[in-house]
Amino acid sequence: MRDDSYEELMMPLASLHGAASFAHESLEVPEPSPLPRENASLVAQLHYQAVEGLRHDILAHIYTQTPMAFEQLIIDVLLQMGYGNRRRDLAQHLGRSHDGGIDGVIEQDELALDQIYVQAKRYRPGSTVPVSQVRDFVGALEARHAGKGVFVTTAQFTSGAHDFVKAVPRRVVLVNGVQLADIMIRHNLGVRIKDTYQFKVLAPDYFAAKA
Repeated sequence: MRDDSYEELMMPLASLHGAASFAHESLEVPEPSPLPRENASLVAQLHYQAVEGLRHDILAHIYTQTPMAFEQLIIDVLLQMGYGNRRRDLAQHLGRSHDGGIDGVIEQDELALDQIYVQAKRYRPGSTVPVSQVRDFVGALEARHAGKGVFVTTAQFTSGAHDFVKAVPRRVVLVNGVQLADIMIRHNLGVRIKDTYQFKVLAPDYFAAKA
């Protein structure tokens, strides 16, 4: 895939919406958060717009990097989330030359009794990962007798891919580009806090006690 410029890759992302999280305890990706209500405060609406713009910026910058850098990024994301107890020595980046369908593995403990295998695919916005690639990833998990896998892409997965992973005995989680960006925002990876504001309201109980 040709590496496109940041500016060229910004516009195709404009149609992407929604926010999702990736729960550490269960390897779940919950449903996207709804859009702000029509009567939501101006602050809430502006915050949503800022987050949406940041998602686009994150993905656009990811597209300008190499596939190898993307694979390493996904390992960084999982460590930042707390997998492998955040220990770099419990994570391996296998690389493209001999990955056998696996780009990385994270040991959940020092004895390697529990492992998470990782596949990372950097695709252009608007594209989808075919179910055949998800099948190959599950096959690679089976070959290693692995019980858990995370397949992350910058694009989207087909409904067939989601149906397929629901039917297999192994725990496989699919994470698309928008979900990945939201995870990075929530866990402060590749982003930084620009401003923080506190909105305070009156505490009537305090004044009632003085009456």
